[in-house]
Amino acid sequence: MTSNDQPSYLSPSELGSKDYWENYYSRTLAHISNDKPAQDTDPEQGPQSTADKTVDSDADSDLNDEDDPGTSWFSEHNAPEKVLRFLTRSSFPLAPRNTRASAPAPAISGQPTVLDLGTGNGSMLALLQKKGGFTGQMVGVDYSAQSIELARELQRVRGHSAYRTDSEESKSDTDSDEDTTAGSSTEAAPCPAIQFEEWDILSSKALLSQSGTPVDRTAADEVLSWFPYDVGGFDIVLDKGTFDAVSLAADARDTRVCERYPGIARRLVRRGGFLVVTSCNWTEEELVSWFTRGEDADRLVVWGSVEYPRFRFGGHEGQGVCTVCFQRVGDS
Repeated sequence: MTSNDQPSYLSPSELGSKDYWENYYSRTLAHISNDKPAQDTDPEQGPQSTADKTVDSDADSDLNDEDDPGTSWFSEHNAPEKVLRFLTRSSFPLAPRNTRASAPAPAISGQPTVLDLGTGNGSMLALLQKKGGFTGQMVGVDYSAQSIELARELQRVRGHSAYRTDSEESKSDTDSDEDTTAGSSTEAAPCPAIQFEEWDILSSKALLSQSGTPVDRTAADEVLSWFPYDVGGFDIVLDKGTFDAVSLAADARDTRVCERYPGIARRLVRRGGFLVVTSCNWTEEELVSWFTRGEDADRLVVWGSVEYPRFRFGGHEGQGVCTVCFQRVGDS
């Protein structure tokens, strides 16, 4: 299949509908609320939810990826940890070891910014920040308002185990492999709170222009307070199943969202930055076809991929999930 060949469309599924995700995250929020005892009152700090104490002291109360149908399939293949290792290995230019102050020359100045598309419960960003050592701006966006409310709440009460790895996780399993060490070898650095924002990537009018030049934010129909307009996009943009969900939407064929999405996602990445797409519905070859179509100077090219166990079935070889890392190239 060449980069200009179009893969076949996927059959519509409820997993491609906004209503499905809104209902799911609403139920999750209700579950959290029902599990909380009534609020206690701290005489010095005022009302305080006892969920803070419960979540911090009881690991069984974590809402991990396995609880979220948007991420459970990826967790079965250890995709979050594999993506973490890919982004923190020494060969990845924006790995913390290559951007921190003590990195050997030629180190990349500044801490990379990260955008998570379809952030769900926010667990991937928590993992990158607390276990990966990424200390730059992190933003998670989702078109589900309930998802954003959940992600904010889980960050507030440290409801993912990843939020506690900065002080409670052993370093021995990562320090032993220099090439794939996660951020556990990075010096402790203050991390800003992860920002979670409701945003529909397919409906926004606040993106960069089609040519890739920054829009005049004073004249834009919509301005995103969290978007780094001044540098033309984020250093790293993550998509873990969002393109899958877009591809499963009932109107995917009618509105050609599969064709629109890769170009929009590309314009969220600064020139020279990276887009990391993980899918359990498309093959690696199909992802490459979708995201590298066209011969424009401003485009995505394959930079690398994550290795997953392969299997053979019916004479064909495949894998249950794939991750492709693209880099945005073009004239500055």
